[in-house]
Parts: sequence; structure tokens; C-alpha cells
Amino acid sequence: MKRLILIRHAKSSWEYNVNDIERPLSKRGIDDANLMTKIFKELSINVQYIYSSNSKRTLQTSEIFIRNLKLHKIPFSKSNQLYDFSGLKVESFIKKLDSNLNSVMIFSHNNSCSNLLEKFTGNYKHVPTCGILIFDFDVYLWSEIYKGKCNSYFPKQFK
Repeated sequence: MKRLILIRHAKSSWEYNVNDIERPLSKRGIDDANLMTKIFKELSINVQYIYSSNSKRTLQTSEIFIRNLKLHKIPFSKSNQLYDFSGLKVESFIKKLDSNLNSVMIFSHNNSCSNLLEKFTGNYKHVPTCGILIFDFDVYLWSEIYKGKCNSYFPKQFK
């Protein structure tokens, strides 16, 4: 069994004149990330490794989750392959994960999250900022993931 926790970065701020990759979180984004860490904590899910896109907003979102969930001892890596808006690079990244890992958390972007939700479940749903998708795949190798079950958690459900 492989578990993928895919999280779209929280709401970014457009008040700064910066390149897309440097755009930080907004106040609402910070608030939503704090809210969603509380929801995730209630699920009591074990995470073995955390990966994040190298964009500022995804790194800030991952930092909030790591801090609030006390995941400082969990290995963490950032990757420019996760700075993807189609899902193709993210899917390739996932399929190359070490098979010794059974539960990973990935912080990425939309449309990657929405497109992967559709690809892995057959159902399309727009994934809002700070949305959490938890996929379970009944496979031994990450390279074998194809269809799975998914539970979704979105900030508006908890406000």
C-alpha cells in the first residue's frame, strides 16, 4: 500500500512585483495553512518523507505544516520538478520515489493537483489553495500507481 498526501500550496499574495517562483503567501494563505494542519493532525497519518516544489509559496506552506505538526525529524527535500502546473512532472517524480517509502507528503501547484486527482481517480475536481488530497494505492512500487482511492480536505469545508 502506498499513500500519497498531495497538498496544493496555500493562497499566495499578489501585492509584490516578483517572479512567480518568488511569490509569497498571503495572510489568508497563512491562516488556511494553520487551519489545514489542524485538520490533518486529526487524521493521524504517518509521513515518512516530505517533498516540496522550490517556489516560495509551497516552501512557506510546507514550513507551516512541518512546524505545526512537529515533523522536523521527517526527511525533507525540495525539487524544481514539483514546480509544475500540468501534473506530468509531478507524476514522473512520484513514480520514481523509493519503494521503501510508503507514505509521502508532496507540496505542489494547480493544475497539477486537479489533473492528478482526475488521472488517479477518474473524477475531476478543482483543488483550491491549501487543499489536501490523500491517495491510497494498492501497489508495492510507486512506479505501479495507476488508480487509487482519494479523500479530499479543502479549507472552505472547515470555516
